[in-house]
Amino acid sequence: MKIPLEWILLGLGLIGAAWAAIYSFITSGHLQNRTNELEQLKAQVLEWNRRLEQNVSLRTKDLELVHRQLQETYLETVTSLVEALTAKDTYLFGHSHSVATYARSIGEEMGFSRDRLDRLAQGCELHDLGKIAIPDTILMKPGPLNKEEFEIVKQHPVWGARILEPLTFMKDINEMVHQEHERWDGSGYPQGLKGEQIRLEARIIAVADALDAMISDRPYRQSVGLEKASAELQRCAGTQFDSKVVEACLRAIRSGKIVPLSHEQIHAAMRGPQVPEHHSHPSS
Repeated sequence: MKIPLEWILLGLGLIGAAWAAIYSFITSGHLQNRTNELEQLKAQVLEWNRRLEQNVSLRTKDLELVHRQLQETYLETVTSLVEALTAKDTYLFGHSHSVATYARSIGEEMGFSRDRLDRLAQGCELHDLGKIAIPDTILMKPGPLNKEEFEIVKQHPVWGARILEPLTFMKDINEMVHQEHERWDGSGYPQGLKGEQIRLEARIIAVADALDAMISDRPYRQSVGLEKASAELQRCAGTQFDSKVVEACLRAIRSGKIVPLSHEQIHAAMRGPQVPEHHSHPSS
């Protein structure tokens, strides 16, 4: 069965609209305008999802392939712009790759399958996606943030999850992005989830993210080193972090699986975020 011309035109139209919406979203100078564009961007793929559900009789393999390709184009567009944004900042460039590398080692210690490790790494690559909604004046501020600025930054997990919401094959990664700033004791954000309410992958990303922050050189301070970073993770186990995840991380450090990545290693390894394979995944 051939794909109806109107569906092909709709798909092409949504792709073009997504490009325009993302460009406007990134270049807008005001936070309110950016969040408005975010909602418009999300609506493009949600509309395709709705029409596909309404036209069950047209749900052929070819049509579902077009649906999948539209979603992949949407994701590739977003991640390419995130790369352009992070390239402006010395620390942000390569940060997600480092987090993915450390998280994968932790996942291996916890017995993750290869498929689950790949999904975890993809969640890490996109964990700062929502920062495209943060004004450059805040995101690249050289000094400490004030209270109002920090409240804006705290919204980036919500914005990241909103961007990923239309992607039906990435619900698990959406949860990772949304939950990676939650804390084991319930004092995190944005939802205040506690303990095992937080997806395991998100708990791993939280530890890997904190580790990279401590062992990376930043403009305002140098790396504290693996020994001090390990002590800090241990101190925060059971409160900020899941103790089991911290234990797995410390095992990976002691065994030499986790070592600080050099700038040369990061640049050599950077290939850009990959579009996840389409599989079903455990909900834990």
